[in-house]
Amino acid sequence: MKTTLHIASDDPTVRFAARELSRHLRMATGKALPATRDAAAATFRLGVCEDVGVARPRDVTADNDWVRIKPAGGGYVLTGSNPRSVLFAVYRYLHELGFRWLRPGVRGVVTPKVRGPIVRGLNVDEKASYKYRTICIEGACSEQHVLDLIDWQAKHAMNGYFIQFHYGSVFFKRWYDHKGSPYLKPEKLTPAMLAKTAEKIEESLRLRGMNFERMGHGWTCAAIGVSGEQGWDKEESTIVPADKVEWLAQVNGRKELWGGVAVNTNLNYGNPAVRDAVTDAIVDYAGKHTDVNLLHFWLADGSNNHDERPESLDGRPSDYFVDMLNSLDEKLSAAGLATRIVFLIYVDTLWAPTRTTIRNPDRFVLMFAPITRTYLRSFTDPDPTDEKPTPFVRNKLAMPKSAAVNLKYLRDWQEQYKGDGFDFDYHMIWACYYDPSMFTMGRTLHKDIQGLSKIGLHGLNSCQVQRMSFPTNLLMDVMARTLWNKKLTFQQIVDETFADAFGKDGGAVAEALDGMSKFWLPFFEATYIPDADRKRIEQGLRQLPRLAERVEELRGLVKRNMGRAHGAVKWSWRYLDAHVKLMDLLLPAMGSYLRADPGFRAMLDKALDYVWKSEKLLHPALDAYMIVGVLQWRANELEAWLKEHPSAAAL
Repeated sequence: MKTTLHIASDDPTVRFAARELSRHLRMATGKALPATRDAAAATFRLGVCEDVGVARPRDVTADNDWVRIKPAGGGYVLTGSNPRSVLFAVYRYLHELGFRWLRPGVRGVVTPKVRGPIVRGLNVDEKASYKYRTICIEGACSEQHVLDLIDWQAKHAMNGYFIQFHYGSVFFKRWYDHKGSPYLKPEKLTPAMLAKTAEKIEESLRLRGMNFERMGHGWTCAAIGVSGEQGWDKEESTIVPADKVEWLAQVNGRKELWGGVAVNTNLNYGNPAVRDAVTDAIVDYAGKHTDVNLLHFWLADGSNNHDERPESLDGRPSDYFVDMLNSLDEKLSAAGLATRIVFLIYVDTLWAPTRTTIRNPDRFVLMFAPITRTYLRSFTDPDPTDEKPTPFVRNKLAMPKSAAVNLKYLRDWQEQYKGDGFDFDYHMIWACYYDPSMFTMGRTLHKDIQGLSKIGLHGLNSCQVQRMSFPTNLLMDVMARTLWNKKLTFQQIVDETFADAFGKDGGAVAEALDGMSKFWLPFFEATYIPDADRKRIEQGLRQLPRLAERVEELRGLVKRNMGRAHGAVKWSWRYLDAHVKLMDLLLPAMGSYLRADPGFRAMLDKALDYVWKSEKLLHPALDAYMIVGVLQWRANELEAWLKEHPSAAAL
């Protein structure tokens, strides 16, 4: 019987899903998949559920992602609740056929070789556990890195991507400037190239039917006529117009850019003209970018930097923030714009408003961003600390570290705001590099996602580096798979991830990395802040030899498998081999750190130099800029402690 395809829609995303099915089946079977107008005779039928005669579940709207793979005759109906869910159904079918996308990019593709395209006995009826399954741009990245990531997201049923700022210039600039690299020369990058990259990202998302989110920090910059595109990089050329200096927050009697960085600078929100300038900029942007599904409105970055003049003392920063949200809603409605606005509760605005509330919650989506939390414990873990919430005192706030205290501030907001919301979190940007094996972080991430519904949140926007596949793709897989199905256990995900990536020795690799992750725990958080933690230092020194033993186990596994692996699986072993070589340099350096050796930075630099030298090989999987920067914080920490304790001998 001839294998054919019927497409029941002209929707561009459904058409793309059909092309993807046809392309992959040709890769697997060597045979074409011709289209047919005869739906009854087609092997595969593609379309949104109503278009292919499949009943939509009562609790599933077009905003909810639902996948249905239904046997029909000798083939299947591949459908879902919306066009992107049809695409998800196609990728799910291809996964069942044997395709794997181990990591973003061509190095991650596993293509099965099969005689025919039919998987027998398949019947899938699944709804996503969470509405928001999004990745936010961070770190250093190229255009191709981002496009590869979006492609991987769709193949793992994630449904959104967020560009911070307008073009995300700061993140692309880090890559094309090869900031920090002693070995790669800067590449040309112009505003026109950044604009073209943003267009390509938008088109990639539109093709897949995925949500496109934009901006965030930067509206305060727009209000005073300066650019926020440089992000957190200090630029001496940034000059605030003379007539807008008075609009800057006055802190400690001074009105100036906070630390010289525009995006970190709050304004005098007690001034109605300032509030109007901020909200007018957002309305203007929304009118010009109706393609944006969610537009983020955040105040400036940083903390304890709000205006101290009398006119700003009538409420907390969150009160003035809500004043602006209510005004923004009115202005958008007057302009006939249905744009949904994401508002950020973060640092100073963790403390909920006391004099005002959001009048139209349907316009808004709450974004909870607990940036100062620990990642040693999940939101759902018991809190072993005695940390308590602290009262609001302007510009003297103590930011919460415990997950439990962060949740207390969230609940204060939720008492007055009953609308939609999600977690904006940082598992894969900084703390992950203090757990190089990723298992401790993986367990925290898994528990956090499983527990989101228990804390009244409907998903995750992961603020993360775009290249998080070194030494394995574990954290990415945990995120995507648990957001789709929160009932999956951590062990189920581990077993599949490592079997797919490493073959029959995947279990041994997972066991060795898991063991290493436990031994990394003493290093996971700063050891010398606020003072030397002798207990953890001694524990770490005892565990370093055990870490080294696990590295030797991995070395043996790499040696046994490298020569016989192929394709994407071979790349898994190559990355693991590079990880072993990095550990050979990093473990002695961490021993130096624990002994408070003044020569620690020099030893660490040897490990970091290996990262830079290997960047041409590792860049699709590892963000060298970020791992180098984060690990250098340990050297900064120790040197600051030694400066305070000049007579301290090496431990």
